[in-house]
Amino acid sequence: MNELLAKDLREVVETVWTATLGFEMLDPLGSLAPPPEATWCGCIQIGGAWNGLVKVSISEALARRAAATMFDSPAESLSEADVTDALGEITNMTGGSVKALLPGPSQLSLPSVITGVDFSVISPGGTLIREVAFQTSGSQIRVQVVEGRRLSAWDGIRQSLSAKPGPR
Repeated sequence: MNELLAKDLREVVETVWTATLGFEMLDPLGSLAPPPEATWCGCIQIGGAWNGLVKVSISEALARRAAATMFDSPAESLSEADVTDALGEITNMTGGSVKALLPGPSQLSLPSVITGVDFSVISPGGTLIREVAFQTSGSQIRVQVVEGRRLSAWDGIRQSLSAKPGPR
């Protein structure tokens, strides 16, 4: 695997949030991580020559501000679906830019957005290879890249066969 450098991931995140959305990005020092009761997490999988996922975690307040910017509407007028769409698109832009830095060919999945209380997103067999954090307006943005284990076609068949009960 070509190593995904922290500076490259920082540049991706800064481009999405600063150039695309117009948010000022600062060092995360002094910022608060998204509170457990109001965390929004966008995830997108990359599959092909490199396998893994990209996670973008932010607070609900920041998700609303970003959606308001994207839709050019007051934050309080946006529905939960609007905020979900906005974070999905931010995740898609981030994942697409990360994919371009990794060995190819690879494809992106559709983004998923998760919100809730005290949840975790786990990629079985995955390894966190890079993480960056920023703050904007006192809210933290955390982006993680997790490399997944690549299964051969035979591994997939073997797992499928071993999951089926044998004759009784």
